[in-house]
Amino acid sequence: MTNVSYPRLKWMMLAATVGAGLAFNPVPSYSKSWTVYRDSLYGCRLEYPNSLFRQEPLDIAENFQKFSGSDAQTFFRVMGVENKDKLDPAGVKARYLSADVPGDIVYERTKPDFLVLSGYRGDSIFYTKVAESADQRTICILEITYPRKAKKAFDDVVTRMSRSFRTGN
Repeated sequence: MTNVSYPRLKWMMLAATVGAGLAFNPVPSYSKSWTVYRDSLYGCRLEYPNSLFRQEPLDIAENFQKFSGSDAQTFFRVMGVENKDKLDPAGVKARYLSADVPGDIVYERTKPDFLVLSGYRGDSIFYTKVAESADQRTICILEITYPRKAKKAFDDVVTRMSRSFRTGN
């Protein structure tokens, strides 16, 4: 065992205590300012942190609205569609899972008016929420993607975005 002087030992213990305290403090919130996005055609509505995401031009070919983050792995998309087949969330889930969708689903929740699927695609986490209008005529889809290493920083952001996401009908 190495002989360590008392003042040095005291300094090392203080540094370890401060370091441990910093390691367990919550990640500061990036999202001080939130904005409401509303799709004028389908009524999809969502609150998002405009300090983290910027709205891109509408992708007309794919018919979704994309919001980009600070890197290529961080973004979310919102899409509204007519529910021509009158699918409920369980039907949407069955159709989604029968398709060859990339990624590993690790969380799933199905309720009468929404569906949530979440998991991993490579180094990214995806979170997908499908909300159905009360009259079953419209489905709104939210997909949030962000790096796995940013999970802790995004947990509260994704929760708030998901809770605010709904159809306007």
